[in-house]
Amino acid sequence: MTKAARLTISVALGLAVWTSGWVAAQQPTAPAPQPGASPPQESEQEDLTSDLALTRASIQLRRQAIVTAVMDLSPKEAEAFWPLYREYRLEMAKVGDRASNLLVQYSNQYDNLTDAQAKSIMKEWLSVDKAKNGVKSKYVSRFEKILPARKVMRFFQADNKLDAMLNAQLAQIVPLAR
Repeated sequence: MTKAARLTISVALGLAVWTSGWVAAQQPTAPAPQPGASPPQESEQEDLTSDLALTRASIQLRRQAIVTAVMDLSPKEAEAFWPLYREYRLEMAKVGDRASNLLVQYSNQYDNLTDAQAKSIMKEWLSVDKAKNGVKSKYVSRFEKILPARKVMRFFQADNKLDAMLNAQLAQIVPLAR
């Protein structure tokens, strides 16, 4: 895969992770090498990981600013909301790491993707989606303990809209399997 294609995938990875969340202090984990995949050059992999970390941190800052703008929290609500929000983003970041690793795996195997690899990637992608929904389901009730239901709904609507925008961007960037 060309350096330009790797850079495109790097941006896509950043966007994918944004859909799941990211806390700037957390670093992405290196993907495990896949059997039969030709690993990228070490410097290219380091560049990809570095680009991904910067993209994730930048996107998280913008995401938090948007949430701040739409939530209209009282000082007391904000005091309870932001620590729980950070917990939520940390859990979503773990799921985001899985999505990120999956896209790295896909980019590494793209030129020679087998049916077995495609099947494995699809199975993991569905598992990642299920995990995202699991985290959201867990946190709805936790947010409802500290905020009125309408504000909880507003938060998850904003979160879902941000996710939808990024998923649309990912759909344009990530190439279809051959």
